[in-house]
Amino acid sequence: MVASNTQVRINAQVGSRTSSQGTMFRKIIISFLIAAPFLGAGAYGFAGSELPNWASSVVFLVGALLAVVGLVSVDRVIPPLSLVAGEDLLVSRHPTMRPAFARMILSAPFIVGAWYLFEFTLTPYVFPFVLFVVGLFLFFKGSTRYLRNLNITYTVTDRRVVQQYRFLRLNTKEIPAARIISISEACSFFEIITGRGSIIISSGIGERQTIRMQYISDPGPIAESIRRLFD
Repeated sequence: MVASNTQVRINAQVGSRTSSQGTMFRKIIISFLIAAPFLGAGAYGFAGSELPNWASSVVFLVGALLAVVGLVSVDRVIPPLSLVAGEDLLVSRHPTMRPAFARMILSAPFIVGAWYLFEFTLTPYVFPFVLFVVGLFLFFKGSTRYLRNLNITYTVTDRRVVQQYRFLRLNTKEIPAARIISISEACSFFEIITGRGSIIISSGIGERQTIRMQYISDPGPIAESIRRLFD
C-alpha cells in the first residue's frame, strides 16, 4: 500500500511537470507569434520595400521588445499570497487571454487591407496608412494586454481583496474588506464577445483605492463572494 501511494505521488508530480512544460511551450510559441508581424514587417522593409529605413527599424525593434518581454514572462510564477492566522482563501484567479486574442485577431483585416492597398493599388498612401495604424493599434493593445495578463493574479480572502502584478518587481494592491464601499461589474466590448467580465472593487477615490479584476471568466460568483463579506 505504501509503495502504491508513493507511485501515485510520483505519477502526479510527473504529470504536473509535464503539464507545466506544455503550458510554458505554448506561451513561448504565442510570444513569438505576437512578435512575428513586427519582426516580419521590419525585415520586409529592410529587404526592399518603399518604407523608409527608420520606420522599418522602429517596427523591428518593437517586435524584438515584445519577444523579449514574452520570453521573460513565460516562466513567471507569482508567489502565493501569504495569509495571516485565521484568514481563509476564497478565490484566486488569473485574467483570461481570450479578449487579448480577440483584439489581435480583429486587427488582421485592417493590416491585410493596408498591405493590399499599399502594394497592389494606386490608392493614395493616406488610406493604407490609416488602416495600418488602426490594425497596429488593435494588435499592439491585444499583445500588451496578453503579456500583462501573464503577470497578474487576483486573490479574494475573507479579509481582503488583493491584486498582484509581477514583472521585474512585485507590485501588490490591497483593499481590506472593512474598507470596501462599492462593488460593481462591467463588460467591455471584447469581454462581451468572449464571455468574460470585470469586477471593480473600490474603497475610495483614486487609482490606489480601486482594484479592477479584468477579463475574468464567470465573474458573477466572485462578485457574490465579495458581497458576502458584508453579511
